[in-house]
Amino acid sequence: MSLSAVFGPEPLPYRCVAFLTFIASLILLGALCSKLTGSHVAGFWAMILWTANSALGYVLSWTAIYYQILCAFFFLAGIWLLVRYAETGKTRFYVAQWATFLLGFGVLEVNVVYPALAAMYALCCVRRIFWKTLPMFAVSALFAWWHTRVAPLPSSGPYKLYWDASIFSTLWTYWKWALGPSRLIFLRFYPSPFRSLLTVALMAGLLGFLAWKLYRRQWVAAFFPAWFLIVFGPFLPLRDHIDASYLTVPLIGLAMWGGWGVASGWKAGRAGKIAAAALLAVYLCVSIPLARVVVDSFYDRSVNVRNLVLGVVDQVDDRTDKLVLLTGVDQEMFVSAIWHHPFEVFDLNNVWLSPGGSTLDMPAEYRAQFYANPEAVTEALKNGRALVLDVTGGQVRDITREFARTW
Repeated sequence: MSLSAVFGPEPLPYRCVAFLTFIASLILLGALCSKLTGSHVAGFWAMILWTANSALGYVLSWTAIYYQILCAFFFLAGIWLLVRYAETGKTRFYVAQWATFLLGFGVLEVNVVYPALAAMYALCCVRRIFWKTLPMFAVSALFAWWHTRVAPLPSSGPYKLYWDASIFSTLWTYWKWALGPSRLIFLRFYPSPFRSLLTVALMAGLLGFLAWKLYRRQWVAAFFPAWFLIVFGPFLPLRDHIDASYLTVPLIGLAMWGGWGVASGWKAGRAGKIAAAALLAVYLCVSIPLARVVVDSFYDRSVNVRNLVLGVVDQVDDRTDKLVLLTGVDQEMFVSAIWHHPFEVFDLNNVWLSPGGSTLDMPAEYRAQFYANPEAVTEALKNGRALVLDVTGGQVRDITREFARTW
């Protein structure tokens, strides 16, 4: 809201803020992983693995979900401050961690799980501070109670919560997406034994490394999969709304897990070097092309939206008294642009979808907000106050005469 008040719809300031926040989060991720594992190499690879994952393509392309990056920053900052408190015993770090936790409620509701994350760190690394994480659970419980009173949980639709066995299938889907090979379908690599083998190899590498570290009583290793599971907790009941962008914050745990695995494997002799290099190559060679596909899709869609919106604005020009009708709007363009009323930014409040054309998928109660009244269309055509634009494929063309003949 602040940026729109200063810059209007210009996208560059939003992108700058998003990337600066991401850079700050990366620095915190590297510092945190290095402290937890005692390896700067692990911190370096954790940053690489998080950045390369295709799920980051969504959050770094789509301004509307900037809160995912900001939430990652707050979680990383909170745990880093808690680690510093455990190292130094200085109260200012503990107080700063509390401030970060409380401010996090203004970023995203998933902040309610932060106390579980802090408690897990304490149990795995510094048990003497575990009791100091408990008061935060009370704050999260209070927030959850208040939130459900102000905004009751939906009883239907894609955001309805399902507390049943579907939670496990949802987790399995996200886990495969996080590893990457199952999403190769976007590169036209269809399900096959080879694709499944890549997923199994990555999973075996991570679980084998985890088992080895736990066997050696390096309990910090348990904190990394716990990060993934704890942060993902609030999303698992959303059976009908599975979204890759939800992986943004949970992936931090997976990145630290994998980064430490790469660093440890490289020091474990020839076999360890081969295994670490092979698994790292599989992950990067899958994730980077997928991330590029995601970014390209957002770019192409944004170009189509720009062409449509500015094309309509150019056609209307100073004829703002006209009833503007749009034909040729497909479902993707409707969801990406028309649904958000973009023409109001240009003070065009009389732009409608043409009635009688293709039926778009939208809730029945919203149809009157987008489709023009047929009687109003007939009257506008008779009086020469109608402007009909075909926007098929994002190319805007005046078809008022042809439309009037067929209407």
